[in-house]
Amino acid sequence: MNLFIRYSAITLLFAGSVWAQPAGGPPPGEDKCRTERETYCKGIRPGPELHQCLNDNASKLSATCKAHLAEMKERHEKFKAACAEDEAKYCKNVEHGPAHMRCLRENESKLSASCKAALPPPPPDRR
Repeated sequence: MNLFIRYSAITLLFAGSVWAQPAGGPPPGEDKCRTERETYCKGIRPGPELHQCLNDNASKLSATCKAHLAEMKERHEKFKAACAEDEAKYCKNVEHGPAHMRCLRENESKLSASCKAALPPPPPDRR
């Protein structure tokens, strides 16, 4: 279960960085794993499946993409450390994944300063 939580949060962080791109596509150099996604994971939407695909192809990833994924993992670890108490207090009965992140955002005014600072940016409104 802990592994699922890690993958979910890493995926949300990674997906958030992808969703944050402008509608016309990312500026050059902005999406560090774009080539790899298009080459090895074509058609896979952001989420656990994309993360698994990139992991399955880890030996083929560019150094830039590997560094980006390592950075995302590090951010996730910092997020988990910063928000562990808040998660237990406000969202312990919420399923991990998007609903869990939504719970944290709904309780943002009550979260510790370190957890607020560690929250990844929300995905853009897709209306």
